[in-house]
Amino acid sequence: MNTFHLDILTPYKKYMSKDITFMQIRNDDAVLGILPHHAPLITTVKICDMSIRDEEGKEILFAVGGGLLSIKDNVATLMVNSIESQDEIDFPRAERAKQRAMARLEEKLENLDVERAQLALLRATVRINLKK
Repeated sequence: MNTFHLDILTPYKKYMSKDITFMQIRNDDAVLGILPHHAPLITTVKICDMSIRDEEGKEILFAVGGGLLSIKDNVATLMVNSIESQDEIDFPRAERAKQRAMARLEEKLENLDVERAQLALLRATVRINLKK
């Protein structure tokens, strides 16, 4: 089967290193579908859900906390702030994070970091939607 290699790196560790047949992820402009022998690419990655298909054809879903994707010589390197597989997501924790972010945005405090609260809400929403 035709594959390419995927390395996923976080600030803390190498999260995953595996050969896959397909990857779908979102950048600022579009949803990218990555297949083996993709043209070289460097792009930002949005807070989004991501899917990959392993060599056996199994689809694996992830919640990605934004970052960078580099593709060269049939190797994709995904450097992300955070990542969780669908199985790793703690649904009650994601619900609490969503409620906290929504409450912060509704308070409209003078010193509120609106962008940070909006990003927290987006991350929580992606996790919740992926877990459902």
